[in-house]
Amino acid sequence: MRIWVQTRGTARAADYAFLGAAPERPWWREYRDVTAFDHPTVLVTSDGERWAGYLSGIPSARVDAVGTVVRWTLVLDGQCGAPDAGCLVAAVGAWLDDVASGGGRLPAALDAAFPAEDVQRGPAEVPLRASEALAALPVPPGAEDEPGSWLGAVAAPGARRAFLARVAALVAGSRGRALLLNLVDGPGDAAALLDPGSPVAVLVDGPDRGITPLRGGVEAKKAPVPPRPRAARIALLPLVAGTAVLVLLLTALILLL
Repeated sequence: MRIWVQTRGTARAADYAFLGAAPERPWWREYRDVTAFDHPTVLVTSDGERWAGYLSGIPSARVDAVGTVVRWTLVLDGQCGAPDAGCLVAAVGAWLDDVASGGGRLPAALDAAFPAEDVQRGPAEVPLRASEALAALPVPPGAEDEPGSWLGAVAAPGARRAFLARVAALVAGSRGRALLLNLVDGPGDAAALLDPGSPVAVLVDGPDRGITPLRGGVEAKKAPVPPRPRAARIALLPLVAGTAVLVLLLTALILLL
């Protein structure tokens, strides 16, 4: 498993950056239209061979020079089926519970692993410290997922359990995605996320409406009538002309009578 940590120091000139190395590709930006990364976000994806995880909006105990809370962001990836993937499940479980209840298990773990003075000067052994912090979090008990693509509220315990079951399946080798998004309100907003080859479990802020299946629907369109071949149109011209002459003759005969 690989892990990267992003935050900032408290000095006025400091800006958000990864502590040490940074991921090769900022893949999470593909979701910028459905979530604001400075607010609680979880993105977990898997192609069946490797998984990737992104957790952001995690508040630290530090504030910057103007009193704004400094946030943590975690980026992780690994091989499906590897035993250390349990760290991701634990981190997601802690963060979801924090978001739903206002708790602080994940922020406290990161604050302890990276004290303010270390962040200021650039800590060493960032992946090791982060891995140890996440490994100390309890792995949530197993639960049952809902099939296919669905949407639920992060405030609902049942939806959180199903979401964690999806995350566990993804890191074990299932294809798909598990997403906590803050710019999606309901099934209509989530329609753009649907992909037949990558089922998605979506958690959103809002009231508990139960777990809602997400199904893509394409309105059936009437098939256009194919044009007649040119030869067929030409062949019909004598028939049409003959019919018109016959109608005119019959009309004249009726008038004479």
